[in-house]
Amino acid sequence: MKSLAKRLILLAVTALFLYLVLRKVEPDRLWSALRGLYWPLLPAVVGVYLVGFIPRAQKWRIILGRIKPVSLKDSLGYTFVGCAGNALLPARLGELVRAYICGRREEIPATAVLSTILLERVLEVLSLLILLCAVVGYTGRGELYQLALIGLAVCLGLMGGLFLLQRHPGWLLKLAGLAPWPGLRAKAEGWLSTFVEGLAVVRSPARLAAIIALGWVVYLIEGGAYWLLAQAFGLGVSYAQTLFVLCFIFVGMTIPSTVGNIGPLQYFCVLGLGYFGVDSSSALIYSVFINAMMYLPAPVGLIFLHSYGSTLGSLRGQLGQMAPSRGSKG
Repeated sequence: MKSLAKRLILLAVTALFLYLVLRKVEPDRLWSALRGLYWPLLPAVVGVYLVGFIPRAQKWRIILGRIKPVSLKDSLGYTFVGCAGNALLPARLGELVRAYICGRREEIPATAVLSTILLERVLEVLSLLILLCAVVGYTGRGELYQLALIGLAVCLGLMGGLFLLQRHPGWLLKLAGLAPWPGLRAKAEGWLSTFVEGLAVVRSPARLAAIIALGWVVYLIEGGAYWLLAQAFGLGVSYAQTLFVLCFIFVGMTIPSTVGNIGPLQYFCVLGLGYFGVDSSSALIYSVFINAMMYLPAPVGLIFLHSYGSTLGSLRGQLGQMAPSRGSKG
C-alpha cells in the first residue's frame, strides 16, 4: 500500500506540472517549432552531452579515491549505470544501484559508496548554485539573484554540517548507541561508521576545490549541448542564457516525480526560456528533446551493467539490503 501511495503521489506531481505547462501551449506553434528543427545539428548535441560524463566520472573518482582508488573507466561505468537507474527507475533509485554495484565489484561497503554519492550531489548543487548566481547576474535576471544566494547559503550550511560530521562523528555514533536492541545498535553503528568514512574528502581543501571546479566543467559542457540544441530550434538565446535555463532545469529536477523527471523538467524549462522571450510551445518541444537527451546514457549504462553480470530488474530487490559488510566481486 505504501508503494502504491508513493507512486500515486509521484504521478500527481508529474500531472500537475504537465498541466501547468500544457495549458499555455498552442498546437499550431508546437508543430511549427518541430518542423523548423535543424536535424543535422543533433549528432553534435549528442556528442557534446556525452563528453560531459568524463569530468563527471572524474569528479566522483576523486571523492571515491579516499576509500579506494578506481580507474576512470570503472568510475565512468558506475556513473553510466547510475544514470540508467535514474532514467528507468523512479525516485532516483539509480544512486542506490550505483552504490550497490560499485560496492560489490570493488569489495567496499555500499554504504560508504553511498556517502560519497551523497557528498558528490551536495558539491554538485554547490557548483550549480555558484554558477546560477553568476549567470543570473550576467543575464540580468536580478529578481532571482536573492533566491539563488539563499540556496547557496543553505548548501554551504549543509557542507559545513558534513565537515563537522566527518571531523567529530562521535555524537552521531552515540546517537546510534541509543538503539534499544543490540543487533540493531550494532548495524546502525557499523552503517554510520562507513557512511562517515565516505565523507573523508571534505578534509582536503584542494580536493574540494578540484571537485567543485570539475562540477563547473560538467555544467559548461552540458550547457554547450543545450545551446547547440537551442540553435537547432532557432530559439535565439545566448550561451549564457542557455546556462541559466540549464541551472533552472536542474533546480526543478530536485522535485520528486515519476521516471525521467517528466513534468518538473518541462515546467522549469518553459519557465526559464520564458524569461528570454521564448514562447511556451517552442520551449515545450525543446524540453522534450532535453528529456530525451537525458535518456542517452541509459543504454550505455545497461551495457555496463550487463558486463557486470546484473540487470536493473535483478537489483531492485537487493537495494534495500545494502549493509556495511563486504561483498564479493561480480
